[in-house]
Amino acid sequence: MPLPPVEETSLPEGSGLPDYSLKEIRAFNATVQHGNFTRAAEALQVSQPAITAQIHKLESRFEYPLLERFSRGVRLTEFGQQLYKITCQFQDLDSALDLLCHPDREPGGMTLRIANASSLIFMPVLAGFSREYPSTRLKINSATTTECIQQLLAREADIGLFPLREPNPALSRLTFASHRLIALLKSDHPLAALPELSITDIVREPLIFYKPGACTQQVIDTLLDIHQIQGRSNIIVDSRLDVTEAVRHNLGIGFALARDIRPEPEIVMRPIMEATEDVDEHIVWLKHRSTLPGLRTFIQYALEVKCREL
Repeated sequence: MPLPPVEETSLPEGSGLPDYSLKEIRAFNATVQHGNFTRAAEALQVSQPAITAQIHKLESRFEYPLLERFSRGVRLTEFGQQLYKITCQFQDLDSALDLLCHPDREPGGMTLRIANASSLIFMPVLAGFSREYPSTRLKINSATTTECIQQLLAREADIGLFPLREPNPALSRLTFASHRLIALLKSDHPLAALPELSITDIVREPLIFYKPGACTQQVIDTLLDIHQIQGRSNIIVDSRLDVTEAVRHNLGIGFALARDIRPEPEIVMRPIMEATEDVDEHIVWLKHRSTLPGLRTFIQYALEVKCREL
């Protein structure tokens, strides 16, 4: 039997449809976000039986189950996923109401979910924010640029730290830093003696690429397309750590954005002559969430850090 579509609609007064409570929705959202009833109860500062009761009450309103139960946690059913796309917006409502009632409250005791693709650039900002607001919990998830965008749009992350190269009408962005594509070579590689490299020389060597969805790989592909060069690689890696290890073991020439890699004795970083485009690193968030507490405070803090660096 196909599942019924779940639409985001308001219920007319007197419709006779279930009157969902915020307690049920909070319990459901917390269980989804924390993965089990125990952690959801801790997050909401209630007992586990209270969470379970609210979930049962919410599930009783539907023909289909919302959660699959396992020994170590829960997972959304297909219908539960449809419902969560709607109920996760109630978290914004909660936060907005709290801000309205307590406009001067600092973002203590809350969790900011960070989707991060650029650790070396943004980790100092995260560390400074944590020192400034020690009671705010930062939940940092490392991901590719594409995954960061998906997490923001699905409200699985509050803030994204990554290069948003193409504007998205649903997202706001603040440019925080810029850098360019560079080549990574083992220090004893013949091309390492050159002060800069041409992409035509690089592609004659074995290459190390990133998985699709990584911003760096998108920059590489664009550069090759512009110059009508075929670039092939037998080595595909997941992370910058993997690419530096692959270079260190003579598997080929790797690539990175300049500020994403720490200097290492065995690896040299060389500019690429044709790579003249700056890649901007952004702080990104959903536009209609701009005024939410915590998020607004983080953006303001990042702006202050950026201004101090000017």
